[in-house]
Amino acid sequence: MQYFTKGKNERQPLGQPIGHLLARRFLSLLLVCFMGLALLPLQSLAAEPKEMSQEDKDAIVRAEQQMADVAKREAEVVKEQREIAAQQKTITGEMKRTSNQIADLENEINDLNKQIKEKEQDIEVLTESIEVKTAEVGQRNEYLDQRLNQIYVDGDLSLLDVLFESTSLTDFLTRYDLMEKVVENDASLLTALRQAKAELEEQKQALETAKIALEERKSVLDLKNSELKQQWAKQNKMSQDLAADMAMSEAALDELNDLSKKLEKFVAEIQAKYPSEYLGSGTMGWPLPGRTRISSPYGMRFHPIHKKNKMHTGIDIPAPSGTPILAADTGTVIMATTYGGFGKTVILDHGAGVATQYSHMVSIGVSLGQTVAKGETVGGVGTTGTSTGNHLHFQIMINGKTVDPLDKNGKYFVSPK
Repeated sequence: MQYFTKGKNERQPLGQPIGHLLARRFLSLLLVCFMGLALLPLQSLAAEPKEMSQEDKDAIVRAEQQMADVAKREAEVVKEQREIAAQQKTITGEMKRTSNQIADLENEINDLNKQIKEKEQDIEVLTESIEVKTAEVGQRNEYLDQRLNQIYVDGDLSLLDVLFESTSLTDFLTRYDLMEKVVENDASLLTALRQAKAELEEQKQALETAKIALEERKSVLDLKNSELKQQWAKQNKMSQDLAADMAMSEAALDELNDLSKKLEKFVAEIQAKYPSEYLGSGTMGWPLPGRTRISSPYGMRFHPIHKKNKMHTGIDIPAPSGTPILAADTGTVIMATTYGGFGKTVILDHGAGVATQYSHMVSIGVSLGQTVAKGETVGGVGTTGTSTGNHLHFQIMINGKTVDPLDKNGKYFVSPK
């Protein structure tokens, strides 16, 4: 049978953040990996490992290294995506705050414009009132001037007129007193008009001063508003650049997702070329006894890292790091290595086209070609590969196609009991 050997467990430091050059290098490496897998001689690998030729062994080592490189690149891409997502979240928050500040400023500016307009209208009304008072003051002043001038010109004659026209001393005094009061009244009216005009001018001056203050405040806010809009434009540009980087990373991860399909094809080809009877008991056992919670079921889901709907080909069972993972049924190890986003992975061939997969392990406890009995430990729970926490990704494949491990209507399924 065709086998892959167990990969290295050492972690290598992540490279620089991914860019266009890294994406091209990554995709080229992925293509080489796929070509390497395709060129492996199936017939030669069908023999037992001890009977393999050196050429076949070297081919397996090369394929293993290529898969490890792909896993490393994927880890870099995922790390970069997390950084981009964090930056995008920060920028989005800043843009929202800036937008709110702009909205508040524009509301205040609109309110100032309204106040300025009201002041202008009040000033216009006062200006008209002042013009009216000015005209009244002029007219009253003219009346007073005329009356005083008449008294000055006529002099004692006016007094004699009042005397001769009087019918008695009392009438004379009354007439003379009225004449004085008319002059005093004219003067008093003129003073009142001048005072009213002065008060109107003071009010107008106060309104003009207030209007100038409002306009100065508006100028300051207009400048700040312009600066905020420039700031928002820069933030928006950064957001667009981050979105472009994320799109590039997603394109790279889409290529990596093809590994899953390659894996299914690989398993199906092995099982089809070397058919065997079912080795197990016919009933699958739960791989993590006592850990029955399913954090992610089989089927389409919103991927927690890729942030888009993707097919989840198995079930995720959370458990602490190092928790023993048990073989669901008796089978032969046909893969025990690091495999792209699946991280450290073991695949058991149970015969009759049935296989089970155990991924994201912190450690691998079996070796290539080993026959593992149902319930034996194949490794420990971990979070290697594309993973957000310690859990086991468990999936069942029949003739290379994944099925829902919890589907009791299927021939093979597991039950968390």
